[in-house]
Amino acid sequence: MGRRHEPDPFALKLGHRIRDLRLAQGMSLEHLRRKTGIVASHLSLIERGYVAINVGTLDRIARALGLTPMFLVLFPEESELEAVVEQIGLMSAEELAQLREQVSASQSPRAAKPRPSRGTRRT
Repeated sequence: MGRRHEPDPFALKLGHRIRDLRLAQGMSLEHLRRKTGIVASHLSLIERGYVAINVGTLDRIARALGLTPMFLVLFPEESELEAVVEQIGLMSAEELAQLREQVSASQSPRAAKPRPSRGTRRT
């Protein structure tokens, strides 16, 4: 996709998210360039919202940051659910295992509903 004259609102939001995550890891554009193979000037345009990226580029950037692509498109400031997902994504493996146990323990067994067999009509 070509460079825009004005930042696209979603591309800008995504670019800021990428920049914030990169800076949180203390990673320079040059370091991200080396890890992704994407030239630094193009990465800068992405972070400033002037270039919309495809899913392949999203995946390369996410993997270079040690994240899943889904993590890049979370906007925790806009949604409580996304804020919680982000917090979970930042947990260590040990913390995740403990959380998984807590969630499993808090769920009550679900009663199985009988399903009509095929060929049986509901009336």
